Amino acid sequence: MKRKVTFGKILLFINLAYLCIGLVYSLAGYAQDIMDAKAVVFAPLVAIPFDMIGWPLNMRGDYVNGFLDMQFFATAVAILIAFILFLRLLFRKPKAE
Repeated sequence: MKRKVTFGKILLFINLAYLCIGLVYSLAGYAQDIMDAKAVVFAPLVAIPFDMIGWPLNMRGDYVNGFLDMQFFATAVAILIAFILFLRLLFRKPKAE
């Protein structure tokens, strides 16, 4: 039986990858704040969902303003991994029977 890549699978992968990359962005920001001994401004219960939704604009702001730190590079690596997994999803060869 051949496993087909459907539109629903692609859409599900894109949504999950978007949210997971946002989670990486948010957790990397918290880890960086802990390493720099900065106070946490927003509670994680509030800030993490907002970061999971708005990470592309935050990352663009980091790039434009020159804040190229651990959070930026951790998110860039997460984007690269998601892109590689997406290509693997699209161009996977079916198993021989």
